[in-house]
Amino acid sequence: MREIQLTNESIEAPIRVFEKALAGHHKLGIIRLNTPASLNALSLQMIELMSQQLQVWKDDEAIVAVWLEGEGERAFCAGGNVVEVYESVVAERPNPAVVEDYFKKEYALDFCLHTYPKPVICWGQGIVMGGGMGLFMAADIRVVTETSRLAMPEIAIGLFPDVGASYFLNQIDVSWSRFIALTACHLSCSDAIALGLANVLVSQEVKQEVLEKLEMVHWDVQNKEQSLVSLKQVILSISQQHDAFNHNVDNHVSEHSAEIAPLMTDSIEEIDQKIRQWQPETAWLKKAKQSFLSGSALSAHVILRQLEAHRQSSLQEVFESELNLVTALCHKGDFAEGVRALLVDKDKAPKWRFSSVNTVSLEDVEQFSPSLNEAQLQERPILTTQNDLV
Repeated sequence: MREIQLTNESIEAPIRVFEKALAGHHKLGIIRLNTPASLNALSLQMIELMSQQLQVWKDDEAIVAVWLEGEGERAFCAGGNVVEVYESVVAERPNPAVVEDYFKKEYALDFCLHTYPKPVICWGQGIVMGGGMGLFMAADIRVVTETSRLAMPEIAIGLFPDVGASYFLNQIDVSWSRFIALTACHLSCSDAIALGLANVLVSQEVKQEVLEKLEMVHWDVQNKEQSLVSLKQVILSISQQHDAFNHNVDNHVSEHSAEIAPLMTDSIEEIDQKIRQWQPETAWLKKAKQSFLSGSALSAHVILRQLEAHRQSSLQEVFESELNLVTALCHKGDFAEGVRALLVDKDKAPKWRFSSVNTVSLEDVEQFSPSLNEAQLQERPILTTQNDLV
């Protein structure tokens, strides 16, 4: 396996790139997020380097698929490095262009992966959250293991589930999409499979075997779908060979769906009231309740509105909407205070703009999340051109 040097930093580079030889002069492109101390959180430099490499491989006929992974066992990717964005927001002379540049390039990377002409495989070990979920959900083959922990925790920092979540959360059960977005709950590998967020479940110990068995895949360079059929068959055979999965992991979806569904109504005020009256019995549900109650009330309104507005939206429409919304929330919402409390000062005592969802008016919400028709969406600047990826 040959490593490609992207920077002069070698082993300390924020991402590492490899090309693994396969049968028939084919190659697998491997991108490894390489900042384990920050749980592989995505910096702007990492986003730019990944985007540039994907463009190179897109035009390289020898590369038949792309594999994404994270350095270390703790995380694939814990999210975006939002402290970078926070520092630009609270600077003595804030620069709005910095915020838009970060999110525009992050979303363009996600969109590039969603629409990549070659199969993308993501090994989602450990923590897969926020921006990490954006990468993971853009892959064709989304692998989880017994170590996987998936979440969209943006309500805790005054944002909303972005990186395409307005699209991919709308592909699953409505009650669970709302619960995931509003409570920042952590999902197990079994939960991810049950909800359709992941499509392959294997033991962490077979990772190297999976990589080696890619030699057996029939790679059809003219037909991505045919390659995916063969790829899935090979990975499934490994799972079956190991008698699937014998790890003891929680399955919150099967255990709690009946309890969660009545809470997740169409009104954020009703949801808030029901959750306050709710007396959950398990530690997992209690944590979810507390995360909702301690999160940003403004974000709670925006989250529900954003999900409802984009039930039928295309992926591109979703990313355009998310870019407008995230930049507005960074500059005028609860973002700076949320990041300060959770990640900078770490006092975990944010002073949100609103004390509860009942004190947030429709006008307050609409300044961040206006109702947009199709014509208005088409008038926005498109972020998904090749120029946005570099």
